Amino acid sequence: MYTTNLDSEIFTKVQRLNKEQKNEVLDYLETIPKVSHSTRLYRRKAMKQIREALKGN
Repeated sequence: MYTTNLDSEIFTKVQRLNKEQKNEVLDYLETIPKVSHSTRLYRRKAMKQIREALKGN
């Protein structure tokens, strides 16, 4: 189901969060600007931001 170590790490950390924290993560994901010209760059930048946000918990 999860194709990368990062996906597994995110899934594991999000599982430990309470309902309010999970909603905050989802809200954060929705605020990431969508860049249509470079999906690879967008994904890399988004994963970096997610990693930094989860590390803060």
